[in-house]
Amino acid sequence: MNRRSLLLIAALLVAAASYGAQPTSCVKCHDSDMFAGKDRAIAHNFPTDVHAQVGLSCHNCHGGNPDPKLAEDSMAAMDPAFKASPFVGKPDRKAIPEFCGRCHSNAAFMRTFNPAARIDEVSEYWTSRHGQLLKTGDANVATCIDCHSVHDMKRHTQVESPVYPNHVAETCSRCHSNAKLMANYKDDAGHPLPTNQFAKWRVSVHAKAMYEKGDLSAPTCNDCHGNHGATPPGIESVSFVCGKCHAREAELFRKSAKHEDWTKHNELLAGGTTCGTCHDDRRAKLQITHFSECVTCHENHGVVRPTVAILGGLPDTPCAFCHEGTGPLAGRIAEPVEKAEHYQELRGGLVQRANALGLNGDARFDWLVDQALQLPTHVQQTKKGGEVRLRPEFGRLFEKFRIGKTHYTYNDVNGRPVTEPIRRCVDCHDKDAGSANATAYLNATRGLTSMIARSERILLAASRGGVEVRKARPELDAAVDSQIELATLVHTFASNDVQAKQKEGLQHAEAALVAGQRSLEELDYRRRGLLVALGFIVLVLGGLTAKIRTL
Repeated sequence: MNRRSLLLIAALLVAAASYGAQPTSCVKCHDSDMFAGKDRAIAHNFPTDVHAQVGLSCHNCHGGNPDPKLAEDSMAAMDPAFKASPFVGKPDRKAIPEFCGRCHSNAAFMRTFNPAARIDEVSEYWTSRHGQLLKTGDANVATCIDCHSVHDMKRHTQVESPVYPNHVAETCSRCHSNAKLMANYKDDAGHPLPTNQFAKWRVSVHAKAMYEKGDLSAPTCNDCHGNHGATPPGIESVSFVCGKCHAREAELFRKSAKHEDWTKHNELLAGGTTCGTCHDDRRAKLQITHFSECVTCHENHGVVRPTVAILGGLPDTPCAFCHEGTGPLAGRIAEPVEKAEHYQELRGGLVQRANALGLNGDARFDWLVDQALQLPTHVQQTKKGGEVRLRPEFGRLFEKFRIGKTHYTYNDVNGRPVTEPIRRCVDCHDKDAGSANATAYLNATRGLTSMIARSERILLAASRGGVEVRKARPELDAAVDSQIELATLVHTFASNDVQAKQKEGLQHAEAALVAGQRSLEELDYRRRGLLVALGFIVLVLGGLTAKIRTL
């Protein structure tokens, strides 16, 4: 840094020490009748600004003589020849990064306020897409003040800051959801930039974690794109972005045969080959130009919670996953008769309603998923007139089993609902090795899911009858853990791994089923014993009554 800059910084420090905590000529003037609206609001907002909080004031950025006595002498207050701090006024929009960087890129200056403060924000900014465009003269792109605000800036750790984690997406969307503004820009492939990123992200599993669960570590815009050096992640690098949190899935995929296949495909696609060059089935119509580890299957902004629906080849109803036993364990211990009959009656009524609404296929499947979350057998009222919630046992299994829809809905920038299908294995694979793997995975998942659910129902019935079932719970929990691991193993794209994990889970589910069956038998024994005892008591009472009458 040159001598002039050092002198400026020194002058700013001196001025801050002298006037930071006092009303300055700037504040007194802007808080007078000479100004109105946002120009006067500056004086009211600035006291809570982070700069004011550390003792800085208007002149530390804009220059000028801060002596409050000069409030009515604008020429003296805004004197560009004032040696301590020459007046520079409002910077040109294109000069804002360097304007802020006078302090924020100076280690000596920033250390006086925060020894750990970053000083590379401006240099990073010039590497971003925003900075690159600003250098070309495009003044519409975001600069420091568009994200951090101006004259009422907050620390990024303050809840009211526009760059606090749960505000970042909204802050970015002010520009990126503006169709008129984005109409002037295109992506690297020459396509118009979309404006639905925020709308899609808002319904994603990441947004739900942040807003509904309060998880501030959930990914938002800057976690994937960066903040000051904001740039769309490359096709290859996006998997490493996702892998920061989803390390297990990333590791499994990179060791899979699918990863190697996609690498080879990308080499062909880079050379001008298209899907139709090699394939004559449904893959021939695909418009894929590059396979990306995560985005190809999960999308980027609209990352909805992955469910069994991603596999395709679903049963007629989502109810089948829990209530219609399949797989090698299905005939081991049957569903209690009364529960099986109740299920058939309930399912028949729901299907009849769906038919009356003209629903079939995926539309009916999705509608039934919604109905499952409202059924009296699946929900309970916390207290009289209180909130209706999922029953704990159903809520746990529904969450762990990943039962979900084939479509998701978001509202576009005009507030209109838009429904999009999730990406599924069968979108690319049709009667080939890929579809066979998907079917094997679905069957393994369904077989384990149905047995865990049956075990849960049996144990629940026994528990409600007063039989102790705690010893069987660890086996059921272990089966659920296997189910969770089974969902992760889809990233291996190897049916052998999936079947091995299913076998492990079925062993735990069988143990829980056997324990549950014994509990039901004990409950039945107790009930029969109670009936016998009651019968004996009735006979004794009858005999006593007769004897009393005789006497």
